[in-house]
Amino acid sequence: MTTLFKNVAKDDNPSTAAGGTPPDVLGVLICTIHGQIVWAQGIAKQPTVQAALVAALTHSPEQRHVFALDGPPPCVAVALVNEQTQVVVLRAADKQDVLFDFVATVPFAAAALNHFLTSSYDAISVTDAQGVLRFISPTHERWLGLRRGEALGRPAEEVIPNSRMAEVAASGKAEVGYPYSPDGVATRIVSRIPILQNGDVAGVIGRTLFKGPEVVERMHREVSRLQDEVQRYRHQLDQLRQQPAALGRLIGDSAPMHRLKQEIQLVAQFDVPVLILGESGTGKELVAKALHELSPRCERPLVNLNLAALPASLLEAELFGYAPGTFTGSLKTGRPGKFESADCSTVFLDEVGDIPADIQVKLLRVLEDRVVERLGEHKPRQVDFRLVSATHRKMEALIDAGQFRLDLFYRLAGVTLHVPSLRERVQDILPLLQHFVQQFCQRNRWPVPEIEQEVAPYLAQQPWPGNVRQLRQRVEEALVFSAGKRLALAHFERGSAGQPEPAPALPISPALLTELASVPPRLLSELEQEAARQAVAFFAGNKKRSAQALGISRSHLYKLLRSETAVGEE
Repeated sequence: MTTLFKNVAKDDNPSTAAGGTPPDVLGVLICTIHGQIVWAQGIAKQPTVQAALVAALTHSPEQRHVFALDGPPPCVAVALVNEQTQVVVLRAADKQDVLFDFVATVPFAAAALNHFLTSSYDAISVTDAQGVLRFISPTHERWLGLRRGEALGRPAEEVIPNSRMAEVAASGKAEVGYPYSPDGVATRIVSRIPILQNGDVAGVIGRTLFKGPEVVERMHREVSRLQDEVQRYRHQLDQLRQQPAALGRLIGDSAPMHRLKQEIQLVAQFDVPVLILGESGTGKELVAKALHELSPRCERPLVNLNLAALPASLLEAELFGYAPGTFTGSLKTGRPGKFESADCSTVFLDEVGDIPADIQVKLLRVLEDRVVERLGEHKPRQVDFRLVSATHRKMEALIDAGQFRLDLFYRLAGVTLHVPSLRERVQDILPLLQHFVQQFCQRNRWPVPEIEQEVAPYLAQQPWPGNVRQLRQRVEEALVFSAGKRLALAHFERGSAGQPEPAPALPISPALLTELASVPPRLLSELEQEAARQAVAFFAGNKKRSAQALGISRSHLYKLLRSETAVGEE
């Protein structure tokens, strides 16, 4: 404050202070708490200025404050108030002195500045433009093993190992957030900021973040995660540039998936029927969509039907359509079937291994003649479609058991594609995991969480009987319980506790196995029905566990039970 008074005393003429090039301080006013003028200097001697200041102080009773004062000239008034006296310093409005404002307006300014300079979390060092240390905080001295003031006046590189303060002073370019350690192993984060004065570098402030190696390790993991994510996006972009967009939904670049994508691109161009084989949950429907989108028929929408989702009475009407008034509840105008709807397009029949025997005959005729007759009418309709079908069943076993026509199989399987199980492509689990996380977070408007490194190896060791569908369910369940934060291994281990235990094997004697080997194929259907009945009885009516024990789908189990009921009624 003494310096400020000296600056004002150099020019006691208010007109000079107010005009030309004014000094930093235009005036000083001291008054009592009640507004009685005690002393004034510079433009503060003017009655209008005094009146404005006293009025502002009366309406702003805060202990310390900064307020604007209309000119001429425009001023900024910094008032320091105690219990008896008010001191107001007037500066030009275009002058910026943040340090002065901070000291003037914060009652604990000295304590705050002392905290910044002595914090145990930060080490501060200051050099001049030649890289000579002018200040080093006590925390930094203790870390370097120095006595108080021992480093002052010495070049920074002599005191601080691997220091770059002189280089920053020479270049004038800041270095922010750099890893640092005196022995070459990064354990701290440092920033070196050049300080400009009148356009030239006056010195450098160095700040070292002291929070332990675990903080640096966490930052390193985060940077590594971001780098991996960028690399993954670049890899995906390269893949998208090299392959059609239709294959983008088939996540994974393992050898089995790479081979499948190549086969899809090759087969899609030819007008031949395709049979897609693979376990449940492997993504057979995605393969069918890709085949259609890459085919010459892609201008028309794909028509699909899950054959296991409908009873036999409705399945025939869905496939072939029906005439008006064919049955109770039918549309008065009739309805075209899936084959008619797929004219000049592709029809996808999912779970084709579950199609009833009586419909297999009609389906065979449609595939041979490309002619459809709706139920209830005898008007043949010529249709042009491409057939893609899929099943998780073992077709050879169905054919040997007499449950599926061999000639129909040959019509369906013009080309056979095998979709690999998740066990056959465990290296795709990481991109699948990242894809499902992205999808879930986008759908629920969540920020994408960090995935711990242990998650992918853990998932790769799981059996995944439900394949990709099961993986997606587990990922989404884990995300729900992660509450939008880091996706950890514990969130997946929690889900494993709720997984169903494998159903116990049914008691089958060796004698029964020997007998089954000699049974003619025509009798196997009756044996399957009996096995289904005994399984349901063994598991007290639990259809799901019965189907698991028999190794068949639940829909096929219901079909066996319905068949047995129909035979019994006859």
